[in-house]
Amino acid sequence: MLQHVDVLIIGAGLAGCSAGESLLNHNISTQIVEKSSSIGGRLANKRFGGACFDSGAQFFTARDDQFKNFINDCINEGTVEEWYSHFPGSKDRYPRYRGIPLMNTLAKKLSKNLQIKLKKTVIRLTEKQGFWFTDLSDNTQIKSKALILTAPAPQTLDLIQKSNIQIDSSISNILASISYESCFAIMAILKDPSILPPPGAVSFNGQLINWISDNQQKGISKIPSVTIHANLDLDEKINFEDKTLEKSILNEAEKHTGAKIIKYQSHFWRYSKPKTTYKQRCLVGNQKTSLPPLFIAGDAMGGPRVEGAFLSGRSAAELVIKYFN
Repeated sequence: MLQHVDVLIIGAGLAGCSAGESLLNHNISTQIVEKSSSIGGRLANKRFGGACFDSGAQFFTARDDQFKNFINDCINEGTVEEWYSHFPGSKDRYPRYRGIPLMNTLAKKLSKNLQIKLKKTVIRLTEKQGFWFTDLSDNTQIKSKALILTAPAPQTLDLIQKSNIQIDSSISNILASISYESCFAIMAILKDPSILPPPGAVSFNGQLINWISDNQQKGISKIPSVTIHANLDLDEKINFEDKTLEKSILNEAEKHTGAKIIKYQSHFWRYSKPKTTYKQRCLVGNQKTSLPPLFIAGDAMGGPRVEGAFLSGRSAAELVIKYFN
């Protein structure tokens, strides 16, 4: 089956949803394809045992006026609130915001009128007669006038190379230069409420744990529960078949929370946060070629934050809008 759209966006994280909403507001037909079962990317949550968790990004900040305006709209409608501006051990008093009820609320707000295909993997990109043809894992194909790629840079570069798309070497070099921190997250249900001090967010310089947040204090879980992020130096060394390190992290977490962990689940974020970024908010992937419009966006463009992903998606959409005009 062949589907026709003006723009295909690969990835339903915040960058993809931000771009899609902007294009929709300009009456440009858009389809988003996402390999996961839900939208939001690292704005992820998990529910089990009656508890709720923000399992990926824990908060976000707003510095740019465009993003501030969006967040102010969210605050006014009750989908975002300030979580804290200061926690023990930190001199930074910059406001940290959270989604209501969960962090993926931002992506849901942006995508509420968008066409999104979930659990669909992109197999191949093909350029033919000035159009993009994208083959999906369900044996369908999408024909589009333009492409926006928002997956992490290594995945985007891999897709381009596997598809034998000849982009300019300068673009390939930029994508190849972008690296990411990984993150090992544990979502744990506690027998009793934690003893973490308000606001329920603590950053550590310990050997095992980098971060603990109390989802009950945060206001997203009625049942006592915490999200634990392992020290970043450990993440690449984790052997998922060996539960020894995992148990050590849980034992350390119990010391900080003052409560016994009775149930838990874990998740490894391979592309948690860009370590290196590209200074511009969007890459023009088809520059110096005869390829149809191809734009590359994501939180590695212009700032490794939730805000950066939003602005990168908007920037890609602006370039597409200029093309169609």
